[in-house]
Amino acid sequence: MSSTRQVLVTGGTGFIGSAIVPRLTEKGYKVIVYDTAAWDEKAEGIEYIKGDIFRDKYFDEVVSNCDCVIHMVGLADARVAQDHPQMSFDLNVRSTQILLEVIRNNNIPRVILPSSASIYGVVDRSPISEDTTPKPTNIYSYHKLMAEELAECYAKNYSINIAVLRLFNVYGIQGKGVLNILVEKAKKGEAIMLYGEKQKRDFIHISDVADAFVGILETSAIGLDIYNVGTGVGRSIEDIVKLVGEYFPEMQVEHGEYKAILYDLTADITKIKKAIGFNPDKGDRKLKETIEKMINKEE
Repeated sequence: MSSTRQVLVTGGTGFIGSAIVPRLTEKGYKVIVYDTAAWDEKAEGIEYIKGDIFRDKYFDEVVSNCDCVIHMVGLADARVAQDHPQMSFDLNVRSTQILLEVIRNNNIPRVILPSSASIYGVVDRSPISEDTTPKPTNIYSYHKLMAEELAECYAKNYSINIAVLRLFNVYGIQGKGVLNILVEKAKKGEAIMLYGEKQKRDFIHISDVADAFVGILETSAIGLDIYNVGTGVGRSIEDIVKLVGEYFPEMQVEHGEYKAILYDLTADITKIKKAIGFNPDKGDRKLKETIEKMINKEE
């Protein structure tokens, strides 16, 4: 474990935040979870604070007691962001600005921010490395890129050490992505409509994402560093559908016309592998385990 002892996780009860927190405690860190949401159970070694960084003046005091902040406040659903751009701006951009200003005023040495592979936009080569010029295409990806640019600004102007993790297609039982949608439809006996199913995406399990955050926390990078977080393996949506179909032989699949540009988006993870020895699951094991857990989940 590094010299960092106390870590604040904003949005720590969310999908990814709630996976990062136990990893931190396993490593011996003291953890503060700061979130607007309530929690059912409190784990040992974790301090829970219910608060809103947009309204709570106490947030500054909370940050001042920490060695590092992992900022998981954000809106992760691109469809919701497209329909509610102000909400997306507030959660993905304004929250980052508020955090960075508090960090600057309290001289916190380390910050880790999540970003999204969606900022790359339509690419002409895959796998894709961190030095690829971003070409965002929707509200969500523009806002995630804006948050990255704020981070770069603060890192260069105020000597703050910031790591940005560009997440690819994160899945897990509590997620809301393609895998979850497919399984829920299959469980209900609903037909699945596919568009552009030949496109490949990089599906990474939430546990591997949590390992990436903790691993990067223990590095000693200076300034701004950006890492792709994926598996390095591209899977088509059709591949995922077939995997789900192994559990639902009667599953109905229909094909619609895809009018947008078809492209693959797979992560080049050379940089994060070199930095922390990152070794995510590249096979079907975690995908199948997740499907089975979703099938067995109580209605």
